[in-house]
Amino acid sequence: MESVLIAIGGNALYDKKSGNNLCPQMVRSVCQKIVQVYQSGYLPVITFGNGPQVGNLLDMAETSARLFETPVTLDTCVSWTQGEIGYWLTRELTRQLLEAGIEKPVMAVNTLVEVNPDDAAFQKPSKPVGRFINADEAQRLYDERGWIVGPDANRGYRRMVPSPKPLRILEAAPIRHLIDHEFLVLCCGGGGIPVYKKDGVFQGIEAVIDKDFTSCLLAKTLKIENLIICTEVENVCLNFGQPNQKALLRLSLAEAEQYQAEGHFGAGSMGPKVAAMIDYVRHGGKRAFITSLEKTVEALAGQAGTEIHAGS
Repeated sequence: MESVLIAIGGNALYDKKSGNNLCPQMVRSVCQKIVQVYQSGYLPVITFGNGPQVGNLLDMAETSARLFETPVTLDTCVSWTQGEIGYWLTRELTRQLLEAGIEKPVMAVNTLVEVNPDDAAFQKPSKPVGRFINADEAQRLYDERGWIVGPDANRGYRRMVPSPKPLRILEAAPIRHLIDHEFLVLCCGGGGIPVYKKDGVFQGIEAVIDKDFTSCLLAKTLKIENLIICTEVENVCLNFGQPNQKALLRLSLAEAEQYQAEGHFGAGSMGPKVAAMIDYVRHGGKRAFITSLEKTVEALAGQAGTEIHAGS
């Protein structure tokens, strides 16, 4: 059975109406799709984002910081949401597998990812987390808390935090062991808990890692045959949102690199996803797709999504 790494965004699980970290119906929908992927003949390995969830916790932590001698740090918030989301997905996925008559173990792995503390990202925070705010609130949070706040996709302002590149996934070996024994693994939540080595010991560092880059790194490290990065749209497009919008269906590695170099994909939206897929295929990945969660089965069958491949 070939494996497929499916990277799911935190917004696919977030309750936008209530602001709660997780929406039960959305969790059910995500798990239904994972079960369908398994039933189509692939062993899913699931990574997931946590942008809105970690933003919620960070906001709560900073709001209540006066109550504690030591405030809750960003890396701890990443770990917290990894555990929370992993628990909900494990519970629901196990239930649905049993309902489908499938006896398959599920395990969530809290995952540490090494970064370089000298990464340039720490000098220029650029990763948006948490809720959208208006310009007046952005100024207030900058004045009161020293938050770096910036515009995000023309929808308002969000807090910006450092997002260094992932270097190494510390739990890669046990994750490989679980996959080899056909566990359905949930891992690398939120891009992984960022750590660095100091005096031979790993320390946490305040940052968030892009889950798509970590997903690519995991797929390369473990030689996972297929990689799907899920988005809110079915295809990558040229001129997105314009009258001359054009869906891209199948791209060679050279074509994808050319479009990326020409700036067709936004740095805060599709750009990092395309970059991660290019890196995966360049380093031996078999098939790479960008599509919506709803179209994952069809993408694997070659009937949906945008595929990036190494051939001409």
